[in-house]
Amino acid sequence: MGATKQNSQLIHAVKTGNMINTRALLYKGVNPNVKDKEGISVLMLATTKGYTEIVRVLLDRGAEVNYASKRYGITALMLAAAHHQLDVARLLIQGGANINAKNEDGSTALMVAALKGDTEMVDLLLTAGADVTIEDQDRDTALKLALSKGHLSIIEALLKAGNSDPNVGLVLLQATQQQAIQGVQMLLAAGVDVNVCNRDGETPLMLAVDGGNIELVRILLGANADINRSNNDGGTALMAAAAAGHLAIAELLLEAGADVHASDQDGETALNLAVVEGHIEIVELLLNHKARVDVKNRLGDTPLMVSILQGYPGIFKLLVKKANIENLPNILNYKVFGETILTAAIQGGNIELIEILLESGADINSCADQGKTALMKAAIRGDISIVKVLLNRGADVNIKDDSGSTALMWAASRGYEETVKLLIQFGANINDKNQGGYTALMLAEFQGYKSVVKTFRKANAQE
Repeated sequence: MGATKQNSQLIHAVKTGNMINTRALLYKGVNPNVKDKEGISVLMLATTKGYTEIVRVLLDRGAEVNYASKRYGITALMLAAAHHQLDVARLLIQGGANINAKNEDGSTALMVAALKGDTEMVDLLLTAGADVTIEDQDRDTALKLALSKGHLSIIEALLKAGNSDPNVGLVLLQATQQQAIQGVQMLLAAGVDVNVCNRDGETPLMLAVDGGNIELVRILLGANADINRSNNDGGTALMAAAAAGHLAIAELLLEAGADVHASDQDGETALNLAVVEGHIEIVELLLNHKARVDVKNRLGDTPLMVSILQGYPGIFKLLVKKANIENLPNILNYKVFGETILTAAIQGGNIELIEILLESGADINSCADQGKTALMKAAIRGDISIVKVLLNRGADVNIKDDSGSTALMWAASRGYEETVKLLIQFGANINDKNQGGYTALMLAEFQGYKSVVKTFRKANAQE
């Protein structure tokens, strides 16, 4: 009988679990390392099926225990781990299987068992000296793989193993992101550094806050997490809670001693971030913990200015009320990017906010860059409702900007007839000239606004 035919017979005998034929063929001298068309050895075939006695006889007859398939680089031990073949795995280990052999992806038998959640196989491999520190090409270890599937018993076994995973801190970060509470507790109980950081400098506490998981936050604080640790951008856990609107977590952090005054690299505080996102309850909480409303970020914005720019009248009122600022008028008239708080509010068109600002002491005639007042800004927009508010509150209708233009000239040059009428009604000088020598009437004529020109003619405006 030809060798090729005998090889095929051995493959068939092993696949079907025929011990008698397998033994007979082997004792006739058939190669115990025969492989099928896929490059899988007969030892691997027997391993996958769990044919313990066939595995034993193959090993006795010289089967190569550490042969790795050309495709994927898989060994018999890896297959035993993948198919929960404990008895076969024991035989392979006794037969000299390389416990830490890697496949093409860098995975070991231990990783396979950990991913499968096979506690008995993991225990067997660990007892045989499996290395828990090995990483695959994705930088995953057996511990990380077990965590990814939530196999708590495997996690516990791996943590108890003598040779600790050097990247176990990263596993804690992963467990936190996955909100795997029991996994986090196990890792902390095993002594993993609670303040380990990822590439961005974020700690498990920060990640727990980002995820909005208050139970995890409590656990990490109970493990002495550094509550005021900052990430690479200077952000803290409290800032993350404030920005995300996690009120209960923010309360917990503040009670645990979070620094309400900390600022990141952009000069943003927790209060600034809460204001930006419009989280009024968190704003109130932070103010109750003495957060300062006059601290400027790197751009020069204060929480007060931010509340105006974002158009949050409720938050602005809260900031003014809770802060009890002695120099509020100075703060209200401070310029950022060429705008006062009032002129910035005009741009937003929020009448309620504008009235609150005026009631709080904002100078109605203070000028932004280029000498433009709030009234001019409103006139330029043609927002007659805001123009009315400003005029009724005493805005100077005849102030000139750096170009010598008045609010009336700006309204006329844009064709806002009703605004022009209102400004004239409140005493605007219709014959004033700008630095170019043009009156409001001339500007309207130049732009072709006939109805506006007619209004000026009725008011006896001069050329």
